[in-house]
Amino acid sequence: MTLEPCFADLPYLLEFPVYIDVNNVVYSRFNKYGEPILSDILLLLDYLINEIGFPKENLYPICDPSLKHYIDKPHELGALIKEGAILEAPKVADEMILGFALKHNFCFIISNDKFREYTDQLPNKKWIQERRVSFMFIEDVVCLSPNIDYSKIDLLPLNENSPEKINQLTTLDVLNNISETKGELNLF
Repeated sequence: MTLEPCFADLPYLLEFPVYIDVNNVVYSRFNKYGEPILSDILLLLDYLINEIGFPKENLYPICDPSLKHYIDKPHELGALIKEGAILEAPKVADEMILGFALKHNFCFIISNDKFREYTDQLPNKKWIQERRVSFMFIEDVVCLSPNIDYSKIDLLPLNENSPEKINQLTTLDVLNNISETKGELNLF
């Protein structure tokens, strides 16, 4: 099941933050010069806002600081960063995306990256599987496919009238979950 039908059945999903791996999106296709395509992130943002219905203020597209050296339209990327439409991470965007995502009980992460190198630093393997939404472009058409049944995620209410409140994870909760994994927590 693709993501789009989920929102008809579970409209409260639109209220959650969406962290977007900009590098992963723009590097999914290349122009004739082998450069990643800036317009793909704009296409995705437009789709999320105008087709799916996410509020613009819930979208957080984050890119690596080096992207401006490789993208097909570096000046346009710079302008988008300057106006705050795209957020430039101080270092590796993946770490910032996961760091912000850990601050929420639930959020979406749009990326085809499986973040395998961070598995030991996350609460558990299921954590990324429940949040990551993969994507694909065919010409100017966007398809999102999370491969997850959101009605089966325990921490989400079953419907928008559900009395359960979605609480924020505390740093202590995250550290308690991580303490049983190998390696050290080094997201920042």
